[in-house]
Amino acid sequence: MESLRVGDKVKKITLLNLGSDFGVEKRDWKILSDRVDDILNQTPSLFEMDKTLESLAQQYAVKIIASKAKVINITKEGDDASSGENKSKDNEDKYKEIDTTTVKNSDVKSIGVENILYETIKELELVDKFKELGLTNIQINSAIGTLIAKATKPSSEAKAHKWLCSKSAINELIGCDYNKISSNSIYRISDKLYANREEIEEHLYAKQKEIFNYKETITLYDLTNTYFEGSAKGVERAKRGRSKEKRSDAPIITLGVMLDSSGFVRKSEIFDGNVSEGKTFQEMLDKLKVPAKDKNLINTIPSLVVVDAGIATQANIDYLVANGYEYIVVSRKRDKSFDETKAKPVKLNNKDEVIVRAQKVINKETGEIELFVHSQDRELKEAAMQKRVQDLFLEKLQYLKDGLVIKGRTKSYEKVLESIGRHKGKYPAISQYYSIITTKDPDGDNAIDIVWSEKKSLDNKSSINGVYCLRSNSTIMDEQTMWKTYTTLTDLEAVFKSLKSELGLRPIFHQTQSRVDGHLFITLLAYSIIHTIRYKLKRKDIHHSWSTIREILSSQVRVTTSMKCRDGSILYIRQSAEPTQEEKKIYDALGINHQAGEVTHTYV
Repeated sequence: MESLRVGDKVKKITLLNLGSDFGVEKRDWKILSDRVDDILNQTPSLFEMDKTLESLAQQYAVKIIASKAKVINITKEGDDASSGENKSKDNEDKYKEIDTTTVKNSDVKSIGVENILYETIKELELVDKFKELGLTNIQINSAIGTLIAKATKPSSEAKAHKWLCSKSAINELIGCDYNKISSNSIYRISDKLYANREEIEEHLYAKQKEIFNYKETITLYDLTNTYFEGSAKGVERAKRGRSKEKRSDAPIITLGVMLDSSGFVRKSEIFDGNVSEGKTFQEMLDKLKVPAKDKNLINTIPSLVVVDAGIATQANIDYLVANGYEYIVVSRKRDKSFDETKAKPVKLNNKDEVIVRAQKVINKETGEIELFVHSQDRELKEAAMQKRVQDLFLEKLQYLKDGLVIKGRTKSYEKVLESIGRHKGKYPAISQYYSIITTKDPDGDNAIDIVWSEKKSLDNKSSINGVYCLRSNSTIMDEQTMWKTYTTLTDLEAVFKSLKSELGLRPIFHQTQSRVDGHLFITLLAYSIIHTIRYKLKRKDIHHSWSTIREILSSQVRVTTSMKCRDGSILYIRQSAEPTQEEKKIYDALGINHQAGEVTHTYV
């Protein structure tokens, strides 16, 4: 409270409401109050304060300064926008004599990354959507804070709440004090958002199409999985399966995502960790509600579906045909005959560099277009992988052979055959090219020799290195268009990489299904906001990764500069640091004001 004399009366004014959860013992109220006054008046404390009381005093002093702050509308060259009879008074406040030895900077908080995220959230009208879905103000602020924390500083909900309260200035942009929002609200908001997942995804995608003015004609679909730390016994969908991160020791869960060709999320679904890729496809496409080609309308553009080999089962292809979709898929056929003399060089954009060579043929049985593609980079990669697997297989055979004359090693003829069988099963792509003969001791049960040789030349296998076949029922695309359209599937790989490395999708620490669902969806939602930012920047020829954008904008912070004036008052100026040239370039490309947040002056 503050006491002011008005005429012959004393009036009490509330400076700060400490809230119902204020728990300081009454005996410490005077100590806390005096320390707040000392901070406001920049008077050093004579005694060492209790750490809890000192932290509260610092927090309350900042809030009191903010509550008394006057917003300064800066125009150009540092002039404010005041006019009329207030101009004279404003000039008195503007020009002050100060004691330069008292200038201090405090309450430094990050603002750059938060600023572009919040502006994008507003552009996507997510706040309005949340209101439409019935979220309260606390839930909306919790959702915004959680999404911004996930994109800026990926961590657990507890750490996200702490970051929102003490490290970020996002509260100054949205007008929310995260110290008054419990960590439980941050935990629970993911459940609320996931419960409205379909409506939120549809809203986001519609707004992104509206902002960038494009039509969707291509649907990309793929799956990834991520692993758990802990047993995940309370997570129904956590299963042992083929981990794409080579974590066979941990249970995993699968995330399926459908994108359009611009990389925007159209639909997502969570599956069991051991789900078969091909069996998820029809369910996802049905939920997407993409209209099939209307044969009665000549100008109707059908939706083109692009999937990789794991999903391109014949049943899924038949489903696409039956429902009027066009498709490009990776063929599962083993015959990859490639005629170099009939292949055409395929270039990317207008560059002279030949990326791949492609041979287009028509399959007379199916009527499909088959595009045999040879990539030099892929050939080198596959040749290196083949050599590594071949060396491992031969090392295993040599180890078995050497052990026949070494004490303690496997010698039993039956067990040697079992070991060879296991190795052949582990390396089937190479073992099929070798003939292996194991000789048994005629006078005993042990093996006495193992001999192997190539039964067919590995050169035949090498001849198909770097070659893959694309299948399509679209007959109007040339080699370059078909190949470039297929390569958009790499956008999904980039999404999964971003989710896992930049947004903290892996590993999963939650141990209940609802928390896991919320964690996956919040991460994907944060990605959608980030991709909107990156898509805008790419249109301005800025191709930074999200990690690079975060690093560039991390230097812009909010800071309070305080100083003692000759008239005895203390001036507090709260503002954001001037952005660097790199930061300005990003702001300009996004159409965002350089000044993140308001400039305020407070006199105490």
